[in-house]
Amino acid sequence: MKRDMELVREIIIELSEGKYKSSIKWDSEEDKLYYYHLKIMRKENLISFKETPTKDKVLLSAAQLEWKGNEFLQTFSNNSVWEKTKDFIKRKGIEEADIYIDMLIELGKTQIKQSLGME
Repeated sequence: MKRDMELVREIIIELSEGKYKSSIKWDSEEDKLYYYHLKIMRKENLISFKETPTKDKVLLSAAQLEWKGNEFLQTFSNNSVWEKTKDFIKRKGIEEADIYIDMLIELGKTQIKQSLGME
């Protein structure tokens, strides 16, 4: 599976609103993709959650944003900043999924600074 930054952003925004899938079914491709992203986001310290695997699904609880996840949210909750950052990356011939998360956040912060006339 390949990382999907649109899905990462969607999950972070949902978590900030207290929403997330609490049950991941093993036989659902959509759920597997969601779960994959939860796991890689947890490894990057964007989020935390508890999981309880069962025979046909995994139950999720206590999902929340970590410091880095809040940084991502603060940077990219604004659609304009998100779109400008993606456009900048595409103009460089790179996909946002291929950018390190810390670099992506920094690029977003640069977009904010530019919009405020700080750069």
